[in-house]
Amino acid sequence: MAILIGCIALGVFFGWNRLLPQKILAMSGKIITLAIMFLLITMGLRIGLDKETLGNLGQYGLQAFCFALMTILFSLGTVSLLERVLAGNLEIPAAGKLEVKPESQAHPYRMTIIIIGAFFLGVLLGFFVVPASINAILPTLTTWALNFTLFTVGIDLGLNKEMWKQFITIGRYVFLAPLGVSLGSVLAGMITGKVLGWTYWEGGAVGAGFGWYSLSGVMISELHSVALGTTAFLSNVMREVISILIIPFIAGRVGKFTLVAPGGATTMDTTLPVIAAVGPPGIAIIAFINGVVLSSLVPILVPLLLGQTN
Repeated sequence: MAILIGCIALGVFFGWNRLLPQKILAMSGKIITLAIMFLLITMGLRIGLDKETLGNLGQYGLQAFCFALMTILFSLGTVSLLERVLAGNLEIPAAGKLEVKPESQAHPYRMTIIIIGAFFLGVLLGFFVVPASINAILPTLTTWALNFTLFTVGIDLGLNKEMWKQFITIGRYVFLAPLGVSLGSVLAGMITGKVLGWTYWEGGAVGAGFGWYSLSGVMISELHSVALGTTAFLSNVMREVISILIIPFIAGRVGKFTLVAPGGATTMDTTLPVIAAVGPPGIAIIAFINGVVLSSLVPILVPLLLGQTN
């Protein structure tokens, strides 16, 4: 876990101080996308090479839907409770210019389609093309790719100095949404996991993906098992899709902080345009910071929770 956190911290340092060539810094978003695609291809390869996991893909999909639905419901409930008790009628300041990832400005499903495509490409390659002998080097490749991905994510965070200023502007309330989402998602994951036959800690790790399927699924596959990693990947994909569908319907019916709860970590990119379009003025900064905080928690909480299973 220390290495994962260290990779993010190092990336923030490089991005904040702009220690890399400008051309590389300008391409940080694209580099993250490519790194994530490689991670998902390696995960797909492991599933394609593991015939038992591949045969249970339908079962994992059903479990994933249960995880996705419950983490959304618990997140909504927890953030709503915290908002009523702590925030009241707090006014959200207008956001400054945020360096949002380019994919978040495109169609909300675009990045999802790309990522799912990379995952299933890996599955097909593992089943039809790649020899089983590659299993010997896949863990090493995945580990290095994971560390590199977290480093590039850190660079992205370090570059966006406007976001750090908004942290100060909103004050302690900036953590209200991510606190509620993290508590609700992990608790929902634990309960759902136990019902579905996993341990509390394994289920909690799935919930701690917060919708960041491209990272959490790979991490869990690497640290625990391909079976649980596949469930986590599918669960967090479903969470993003369900969030995009329901956010327009709950806008105006829930509080401003609660509106960002379903999307989890995706509120900094793919669900951000939807939230900004249907939410109150200033909601974009709440959504963006919520996504940043939750994304930062994924590489901390997932290994921490899985560590309790040993």
